[in-house]
Amino acid sequence: MNSKDYTCQQLKSIVLYSLDNDLIPSAEFAAERLLAETKDDDLDSVHLYGLVLIKQRRFKTAYNLTINKLHIGCVYVFARAALELERGNEGIYALTSSQHIWESTPDNLVKDYEYERKLIPDSPVFFNLLGKLYSQVGDIKESCINHSKALKKNPFLWESFEELNRLGANVKIKGIYKTNPGTVFNLINESNVEFETSANSRDPFGESNFLNQAQPTHKSFVKNSDILDQNEFTTPIIKQAALPNAPIRKTRSTTASNNSINSSLNSAKELFKRPPIINSGSESIKRQPRLTASKVTSRLTQPLTSSNKSFPSTLSRKNSNPEIGSKRSKSFLSNNNSGSVESFKKVLSNEEHGEQELLNLYSTYAKGFKAMSRYDCFKAIRILSALPDNHLNTPWVLSKLGRLHFEIVNYEEAELYFQKLRKLDRTRVTDMEFYSTLLWHLHKEVELCYLSYELLEIDKNAPQTWVAIGNMFSLTREPDEAIKCFQRAIQIDENFAYAYTLQGHEYVSNDAYENALESFRHALLIDSRHYNALYGIGMVYLKLGNFNRAEFHFRKALDINPINVILICCVGMMLEKLGKKEQALDQYKLACKIQPLSALALFKKAQLLFSMDNYNEALLDFEYLVTITPDEASVHFLLGQLYKLSNRKNEAIRQFTTALNLDPKGSHLVKEALESLAN
Repeated sequence: MNSKDYTCQQLKSIVLYSLDNDLIPSAEFAAERLLAETKDDDLDSVHLYGLVLIKQRRFKTAYNLTINKLHIGCVYVFARAALELERGNEGIYALTSSQHIWESTPDNLVKDYEYERKLIPDSPVFFNLLGKLYSQVGDIKESCINHSKALKKNPFLWESFEELNRLGANVKIKGIYKTNPGTVFNLINESNVEFETSANSRDPFGESNFLNQAQPTHKSFVKNSDILDQNEFTTPIIKQAALPNAPIRKTRSTTASNNSINSSLNSAKELFKRPPIINSGSESIKRQPRLTASKVTSRLTQPLTSSNKSFPSTLSRKNSNPEIGSKRSKSFLSNNNSGSVESFKKVLSNEEHGEQELLNLYSTYAKGFKAMSRYDCFKAIRILSALPDNHLNTPWVLSKLGRLHFEIVNYEEAELYFQKLRKLDRTRVTDMEFYSTLLWHLHKEVELCYLSYELLEIDKNAPQTWVAIGNMFSLTREPDEAIKCFQRAIQIDENFAYAYTLQGHEYVSNDAYENALESFRHALLIDSRHYNALYGIGMVYLKLGNFNRAEFHFRKALDINPINVILICCVGMMLEKLGKKEQALDQYKLACKIQPLSALALFKKAQLLFSMDNYNEALLDFEYLVTITPDEASVHFLLGQLYKLSNRKNEAIRQFTTALNLDPKGSHLVKEALESLAN
């Protein structure tokens, strides 16, 4: 290696060290020096500089730097920049044109990633990025296909799982989180266990990842292993200065002598005796008129390390640090052959057990999130609530449980979960848009005002902050100010569908129906499964008297969230308006079956039975309803009417009097009822 090569190697190490430790100015300075030394001929250097630019969020510069560069790392940087610049088609073309290269690269073993990192992402990362790009251009099918490929290769890519559920795909969880030979080291051969002693490593920057140099070099690490027995491509690898959890082994024929085992074991012992030696570059561096059910009166329909020097790619390095050896590695340092085999088997058994536990844990989370995404809220609550306390009391789980109880209109329980979440993480901004809407439904003006103030102090550039402030103005009946706040949230994040929806609800409150429809449609363009926006459009058509269109949009929302009792009741209301009372009654009965304690569903059912002259059933429902909503004047008034029809005058008078005390504004109706009772 001449002096210039050494200088370039050092600069690359400086860039990586700085990136790993988030020293971005240092990384940028070293990357520029590297490009000056190598010009544009070394595309590995261009790739490194592109990574720095991505970290700096200088996406246009990264885009221009890596365009038309025939290097797989540059292709990745270019596609990342294209995604951020909303040039999805260009990113898709770049990735699909080189797919035959990156799809065949060996996947990184997640379990060993704390000891080894790669400069070039593996195929699951490329599939994930390709899925995002297809989603950006509106190709939902291709987006789902690529995210599913990413999950198949790496089941721990949680964001791909979340995206598949957001897009409405039916994910088969059992097919994802299952043990297979690729994730568990089923490597034991009782007749033959041996360390690999050759340090077959290479310069991570010596062989570039050019798209015109795609021929793989073969290397068999372990016999009969789906993951480790893979083709090794010219992908830079960064080895950390630490031993892996378990040595990589290579089985030999059954005629191998025990001396070879002892020799390997003795070689392994030497790893812990010799000080680390830095090798040359030949080694690897490694709002409803919002969806609400808080009232049952006529208002129900309104806002209802070190510098990472080069290390060999195999375990049998001569430069391992004796203080970093793991316990599992030390367990092999026995001269007893059978003991080594048994220890190896025990380690593998522990790894298999740990792997299975992790997959089971991910599977539980996946089942809960899938149920939540499909609005099977009760199932999701059961799954997440059954998690052990150490997982239950984490921000992600608490936020999801709060959201789930919010969806089923169990506002008190939802508030408890959000309070626990805030106690655990006071500075959390994510999910606070839902908490602020919850406080809006509960009419807790002081708490909502305090939440808005705190969020403004934490992050004034977060859309959730301005949604909370908008909800505060909405609660204090200042719709114009609320609309401005929601618009501010949209300016910060133009893909924040919830802000468009809440803005639409405020426009409905101002009778600005055209503006409301525009906001709701924007929300649906961002998220086609945003049922709240469909509900909002239905409410607009309801207010305009177009009941057929209103029913259509309520049913579309119900297709997405089939167990939402408010949506079911809205469909029933439209059927009532269209004179289809029997069908409307079926909807109300369904809502009562799904959620027996829903005051809205029970009220609409009892009211319809009353109008259909089915007094006996209506009386039973109102008598139960008055026990769960004792402060609703309309419930007491209608119950008084039923008592009057049943000739139970004393009870009727008591109910009319209670209604009058609860709502003095309706005194003329109550007085008329009392006068008719006296006659």
